[in-house]
Amino acid sequence: MEIKLISKTPNYLRTCWTAARTCYSADSPIELLTQEKTDEEMLRLLDRIMKSKHLSVVEHCAMTFAVKDVSRTLLAQYSRHRIGVSLSVQSQRYVSEQSSKQAGGLFGHVVPQTIMENGEAHVRYMDCMKAIQAAYDELLALGVAKQDARFVLPGGACTNFVTTLNLRSFMDVYEKRVTTPGAQWEIKEMMCRMRDLIVAEEPWLEQYIPRS
Repeated sequence: MEIKLISKTPNYLRTCWTAARTCYSADSPIELLTQEKTDEEMLRLLDRIMKSKHLSVVEHCAMTFAVKDVSRTLLAQYSRHRIGVSLSVQSQRYVSEQSSKQAGGLFGHVVPQTIMENGEAHVRYMDCMKAIQAAYDELLALGVAKQDARFVLPGGACTNFVTTLNLRSFMDVYEKRVTTPGAQWEIKEMMCRMRDLIVAEEPWLEQYIPRS
């Protein structure tokens, strides 16, 4: 798994503060932008906003990530979060998983740690991956289109995507996929890495998006 932060809204703190003050001030947001405010002053307001769950103001802050080599199983989980979340996914219809085009002759796949640590299970898992690769190649050789041959590929097959979220949506997905008991390890790891990238840019968020 590899994750990069492509872009984000500049200065989340100022953006959120301006949005929040607009709700309660006679001044316009244009006028508010010209006001000199320290981070401490803005944080005092934002702390009240965050604790009161008046989170519409943080929807103005966006983030875009590039995600590489996660499983289709993770994608199925992540794509269930549809409000404030955009996705552009590598297509198995158009991108071939043919062995001749893969490093080591085998399509990219994720191996769960529980399988990796169980010698017999790992052997069986890899045998399955190789059998699926052979079946995929054979279907292509028989003239089956990639979009139909892909039906044999497993949930563990790797995919890549670009995703954009607003901050409120990110916090919601993070809560459901990281802090909620029973969250699965792979999507939890992805969300934690995303969280670390955002907090590195916006350290004031650390207390509101706790590291699990």
